[in-house]
Amino acid sequence: MALLNFLTNKAAAHDATAKLAAINELKAVFPEDSWNVEIEVREYTQDNIANLWNNELRKPLKAALETAGKDRNSFDAWLGDTHFVNIRIAPKRIFERSRSNQGWRISVMALPAAGVIGLGIASHYQGGQNHNALGRASAFLRDVAANGMPDGSDLPGRVAVAEDWDGTGLFIAPVRQVDGVAIPATSDDGMLALKSVRTTTVKKILASFISIEAIAPNDGEAGLVARLGAWRDAASTLATSVPPYTSVQDFEALRALALQDIAAASLRLQLSHKSATRSTVRIFYGPPGTGKTLTAVRNAVKLVDVGFDDGGDPSVSFARFNALTEQVAFLTFHQALQYEDAIESIRPTVDLPTAEEIDEDVDTEEDKVPVAANTGVAYRRHEGVILRMIRAALEDPAKEFVVVIDEINRGDISRILGPLISALEPDKRLGAEYPISVELQYPRAGNLESRLFLPANLHFLGTMNSADRNIALVDHALRRRFDFVAIPPEPALLRPTPDANPIDLGKLLSTINRRITHVLGAEYAIGHGYFMSCESNEDVIRTMARKLLPLLEEYFFGNPGLMLLVLGEAPDADDNMHVITEPNTAYETLFNLSREQASALGYRSQETGLSVVLDPRFWNGNKLLPGPDDEAYAVRAIQNIYADPVQP
Repeated sequence: MALLNFLTNKAAAHDATAKLAAINELKAVFPEDSWNVEIEVREYTQDNIANLWNNELRKPLKAALETAGKDRNSFDAWLGDTHFVNIRIAPKRIFERSRSNQGWRISVMALPAAGVIGLGIASHYQGGQNHNALGRASAFLRDVAANGMPDGSDLPGRVAVAEDWDGTGLFIAPVRQVDGVAIPATSDDGMLALKSVRTTTVKKILASFISIEAIAPNDGEAGLVARLGAWRDAASTLATSVPPYTSVQDFEALRALALQDIAAASLRLQLSHKSATRSTVRIFYGPPGTGKTLTAVRNAVKLVDVGFDDGGDPSVSFARFNALTEQVAFLTFHQALQYEDAIESIRPTVDLPTAEEIDEDVDTEEDKVPVAANTGVAYRRHEGVILRMIRAALEDPAKEFVVVIDEINRGDISRILGPLISALEPDKRLGAEYPISVELQYPRAGNLESRLFLPANLHFLGTMNSADRNIALVDHALRRRFDFVAIPPEPALLRPTPDANPIDLGKLLSTINRRITHVLGAEYAIGHGYFMSCESNEDVIRTMARKLLPLLEEYFFGNPGLMLLVLGEAPDADDNMHVITEPNTAYETLFNLSREQASALGYRSQETGLSVVLDPRFWNGNKLLPGPDDEAYAVRAIQNIYADPVQP
């Protein structure tokens, strides 16, 4: 009973003796020569308990506990010491050593406070990953595993669903009381929900389960050991004969793709069954400020270093990207860029003479001539960044190489890529079903090379600002060859400022974007990146004045009235960001002539639209240190954007 006791005991799971006994029992099912066993025990922290008591407990249950004289301390005692036990069992066939941050494994997840034990096959998770995306990717990977099992063999368990980490999906026996107090029928149907005793970490671990089943503790040690044996046999089959489970690298590549785009992951899987191709050709598109470049950089690093995790810190991704100079490259498309810059060309070189050579040729001051007159001009073959990356990938097929193309829709794609555009597709690469070679204009003289195939280990990731040019206008050849992944604004990432009179950044962004979408379209929405660095009301005011309002002025150039509509500003409203003046009708004051006199002279008047300028109370750019003349006024002007409408 050592293992079952270890998984269900609230207080003793962290005991070294109990842990050793559990490991010894596991080794009887998973021999050391074939399996790595790793046990993680996590205890509740005071922050965990405070969050559960204050936020996760349903109000009827918390009220019932308080009515019975229970408080957070008694709830703490009921929870026990052990938050969760996570046992990871990895087949050595695909792991040289146990690595909890890569690949897949048999996993046993126990939460003693709820009497819950989940058993199955899981992948690793990362702190910054969205559990919903993780759950969708896990469901996809389960289909892959189930479809790959030999005839007559079934994959145990089922798909992990939200009810498993937020509700009662893993409960065999419902928990109907907490600390001796009955759970009210109005609280989760009178049963304890798992979210009442678990943290976000547990939610993400459970979402990473590819296939899961609930284990009944009252089935005893024999029942638990029997189920472990069934999962051991299934895992052995996966590790030996079901791609991509046979390789950590292949599994992680497919899983990373599934986290972003299930359809693209499915396509890659289909291609991998037919050939060795594994290329990613993708464009991340969305409004400005949504983090498209960061997403491309982070994905580029993950393609090269599968186990990389920046912990949610973008600077870590960029630092790692800049360190991988041999395997990643960054290129920005613009209107002047062409094939000769990105791929290949013949370019002149100028040999400048040294100072000694100039001195030898000059006898007197009058004999001095410009340096250019003493130079020699030669020509060399120039290889652009894309061609250099192609050659590097061909020379080292065991590594992955990535070209990140920022602002890909700002350049003439056909003019820049030329014949390479035909070979971008994964099934047109070297080693694929239908490889297409590219004829180089300037082959290397040494081997008279003229034909070049794009290797499967070279990936292209692009970014596209949907507000610059609607993606519907993108070249059809490009749309067919690239996967398009939307990167929308995420207001949920924003929090209210910590000031005494806070600005709710999430509401602010959501309101502005709903209005922009209604007037112009979703491609002109504003990204959360504009506000991510705002740590005070002062920062928000500065961002609005220097970044957001100029962007809106560009969006609504020639029609400031629509900009005011988006901002919810009326000419007679209080606390506007702008001073609004009506069209000029004081004709005589302006020209010192009557309208009739000017018409007789041949002048045809034109009515001007609304005139809008920033109210200096909101932002005064003429001060020595530009800023609002009245910060409280500026804060109210921003809050008015998302304030509830005044009822008549």
